[in-house]
Amino acid sequence: MKKLLLTLLFATVYIAVHAEKPPIKFGKVSKEELAMTVYEPDTSAAAVVLCKYGRFYANEYKFSRIERIKVFKKAGTKYAEFVLPGREDDTFRGRTYNLVDGEIEVTKLKRESIFKERVSDRYYRYRVALPNVKVGSVFEIESSSSGLPTEWAFQRGIPVKWCEIILEESSYINFRKKMVGYESITSPSSNRFIAKNIPAFKSESYMNSKNNYITKFEFDILSINVPGYYESFTTSWEAVNDRLMEHDRFGASLKSSSLYITDIKKEIENKNLEPLEKAKAAYEAIKSIKWNNEAWIFSSQENLNKAFKEKVGNSTDINFLLLQLFRKLDIEAYPVVISTRRNGILNPFYPSYEKLNYTLVSAVINEKEYLLDATEKELCFGMLPSRCLNNNGRVVTNQKGKWVDIKPQFKKQESVLYDLKLDKELNLVGEINYSRSGYAGYNFRQDYKEYAGDEDYLTSLEGKYSGLIIKDFTIKNIEDNDKPLQDKYTVKLSNKVERINDIIMLNPFLLEKISDNPFKLEERKYPVDFAYCRNKYLVSKITIPDDFIVSEIPKPIKIIFPDKSVSVQVMHQHMANTLTTIYKFNINKVMFLPEEYEYLKAVYEQIIKKHAEPIILKPNTDAASL
Repeated sequence: MKKLLLTLLFATVYIAVHAEKPPIKFGKVSKEELAMTVYEPDTSAAAVVLCKYGRFYANEYKFSRIERIKVFKKAGTKYAEFVLPGREDDTFRGRTYNLVDGEIEVTKLKRESIFKERVSDRYYRYRVALPNVKVGSVFEIESSSSGLPTEWAFQRGIPVKWCEIILEESSYINFRKKMVGYESITSPSSNRFIAKNIPAFKSESYMNSKNNYITKFEFDILSINVPGYYESFTTSWEAVNDRLMEHDRFGASLKSSSLYITDIKKEIENKNLEPLEKAKAAYEAIKSIKWNNEAWIFSSQENLNKAFKEKVGNSTDINFLLLQLFRKLDIEAYPVVISTRRNGILNPFYPSYEKLNYTLVSAVINEKEYLLDATEKELCFGMLPSRCLNNNGRVVTNQKGKWVDIKPQFKKQESVLYDLKLDKELNLVGEINYSRSGYAGYNFRQDYKEYAGDEDYLTSLEGKYSGLIIKDFTIKNIEDNDKPLQDKYTVKLSNKVERINDIIMLNPFLLEKISDNPFKLEERKYPVDFAYCRNKYLVSKITIPDDFIVSEIPKPIKIIFPDKSVSVQVMHQHMANTLTTIYKFNINKVMFLPEEYEYLKAVYEQIIKKHAEPIILKPNTDAASL
């Protein structure tokens, strides 16, 4: 098909764009570039993109790109490792330049430093590592690929001095270009686009994906129409739906024989369960199949028998097996295609087949819709992993399909209880109890399974917190995802209480103390996305010896946003020899707009301030006189 298409394109009348001299030529690196020690517009930059240039040759249906980067600091050497999307027959060449004794030393990219992996039926991922890159190096990479790339980024995590793309016009290739991001781009002509002195994109905590916010073009081929040949691609989301249903590893895979799950179906039916419990039983049965950590919109094979028998498969293998089992049990179910958080948000107004990279399951039970992912054993029924919490998805049907909102059905809820005593050596001894539900339980179970056992886990925990000695440990409901996970520790904490002369400073937050603000930017142009709501509740109860008295207790604080989306409360109580600190921190909505950023940042500053304030103790002179 590709050879036919190229032949037809060559036979067409080529509409040429005015010839512009490329801003960069491969192999032409100057000593001035190598002698650079800093990028003046951003002296903190570890590296800078000196020039990035791309061109789409419409008559050849080919795209070429070249990128040149200068390294200033050791941290900048990581940019010599490229991960590039492309087609099966992409070509690459690269060079690294170093100034040695006043002369330019050239090291060429070798074939064995180029790694290729398939990510879809039409696209591949290339990993390229440039050689001999160090502080002071200039390196460049040039590539050529058939077709048009899915995107062209003008911005990176380092500054970009010059970025240019030329998109030659053709009356036979119809494609859409969508602008994303906040930085300005100039257009000297209808086909030429230039970005100059683009600042580095600053990623920060609680960001959905930088792919939603960096300055770039996103492309989609809509159709190719040359004499004797026509093919339509993503003209509408309905067309995307039809294309998926016609694909041999999507629609055909769903329709393939599913006799291999008949025994599971009979086993579940024999239990005479209600519809929701029946669905949960099916969900748990499919979760026994191990996910191979490959996220793909398509199944690995047209027939799912291999994945079922070998008990391992990619994300779509597993979720298609769940869908097939649901349908055998007469549960209404459909595939839902999405773009994961890291991949960027789907836009209802810009249909994109190439943007889809993951498949979920929609099940309708008792007139309620559940979105499900069976790839991880630690997930509750109706809970999606954070990678899938990305605004929306498309239900794929034999008709037109439809949009579905993807909203987290669970919160991250964590309660902590300290019940400790301060001894005369200023150690804190006693118990710490946690109760974790929703995403708090899921996250703990995910982390806990990576340890070889309790001893390995506790050793890691003691290494994380200086002065912590764990004498005993119990855990409940580690295998029951529907119940709160409860972990209990008998501990001794040293070096957590500070003494200056007769003054004792005791911080009641201990292991839960927040000392770093996740929000550091002066201005944030993109939203804060917490993925799911969060509730934290801490009760710290500390009994002090008779020979100490409380001299000073920090003042309480209570903060509530007008829309009640955020609330913080810290209060301290003192009764007899017992100090009780209560801390509540609730985030009740998932996304905050850029104009709300300064208020979130200020809230964390207040929390950090309150968490740093100690309770002051002093000797009890009355007790000493007795």
